[in-house]
Amino acid sequence: MKKYLLLILVFFSLFNVTSQNKYEQDFNYFWNVVRVEYAYFDQKQTDWKQVKEIYSERLKTIKKDWEFTYLIELMKHELYDSHFTLNKNLAFSFRLIPNDLDAYITVKNNRYFIDDIRQGYTIINSKLKIGDEILAINNEDFKNILKRYFPKSITNPNNEVKEYFANLIFAGKHNEPRKITVRQNGKIKTIALEKATPIKKSNTLLDVKIVNNNVGYITINNSLGNNNMIKEFPKAVNQLQTTKAIIIDLRNTHSGGNTDVAKAIMGKFIEKEIPYQIHERVGLEREFGVKRKYIEILSPLKNPYLKPVYVLVSRWTGSVGEAVAQGFSNIKTATVVGTKMAQLLGAINCRTLANSKIRFCYPFEKLYNTNGVPREQFIPRIKTKTDKETFTKVIQLINEQRR
Repeated sequence: MKKYLLLILVFFSLFNVTSQNKYEQDFNYFWNVVRVEYAYFDQKQTDWKQVKEIYSERLKTIKKDWEFTYLIELMKHELYDSHFTLNKNLAFSFRLIPNDLDAYITVKNNRYFIDDIRQGYTIINSKLKIGDEILAINNEDFKNILKRYFPKSITNPNNEVKEYFANLIFAGKHNEPRKITVRQNGKIKTIALEKATPIKKSNTLLDVKIVNNNVGYITINNSLGNNNMIKEFPKAVNQLQTTKAIIIDLRNTHSGGNTDVAKAIMGKFIEKEIPYQIHERVGLEREFGVKRKYIEILSPLKNPYLKPVYVLVSRWTGSVGEAVAQGFSNIKTATVVGTKMAQLLGAINCRTLANSKIRFCYPFEKLYNTNGVPREQFIPRIKTKTDKETFTKVIQLINEQRR
């Protein structure tokens, strides 16, 4: 009888330890994977060791799954990296950047301004303008909100940190409306703004039309992750073989995609293999002292289009969209036109926490153009100031080349 009771006590003791430690197990696994494999610590102000110390204290108070999800979310924000994502969020979580962002905010002299407005979204019908200074959101001073959300491991945030959180806060939370107070031409205005919403939703992977007297125009509708594009895009180009030039609009590719689709796009504009991009696995060198770095090759597809091609990009061209634009910069017939892009870091890898089932995706490889320039620093050959200006500029370029 005593042995039986002892076994019961041991069983419940083990059950309690497991129950108490499930968050700690996931916490340690998450922190260590990031420590070993995250590729961009050299570009961050983040002290990842201090992050563990700070959030270990919070971990002790956690009793519910949603509390743990929020803790992981806060740790993720310590890296101020828009390419680091989770598959879970809470009602009060911030929306995604650049997916759910409809204006880009920059910081100048510790003041925050609208630097660009997303075309094709309902924000263009609001009274917000490029150049407006952000003063408050939902009646709270904007700088006070920023201070509340700045990383705990960073003492003096630089402008990159400030811009990340400024845009995160402007995008808003899932469960809150947006009421934006700005200084516009010396006047204070408060403007109600719905969440980032496209004016017209497209159900197609891409749209094809003819513009400006026989110029093909292909708009990619945020479909770079859909493998049906591998067949659909070459078909679209084949339809445009008799055009004078082709415009490829990547300004709405915020959700990234995959390399197979990227190569199906670029491969239609080359006759022979060329270098595409450089990969560098930083974690391997950090852990084992062995560097893994290689050049990816782009191969041609049948029936290539060899006349001029213009590639349009914006602040909402993200990840694989950025890789495609960068790849086109190595193609002789191509010209990239637009603003800075989303500047999402590297190639991502994903893992799942065993107990909480939170899937996290993080940059584990650095990516470079073949000339050695990091992808996030890529600048279009023809630079524009705003998303709206980009289309006008490319039409101007095409007309000038005809003269």
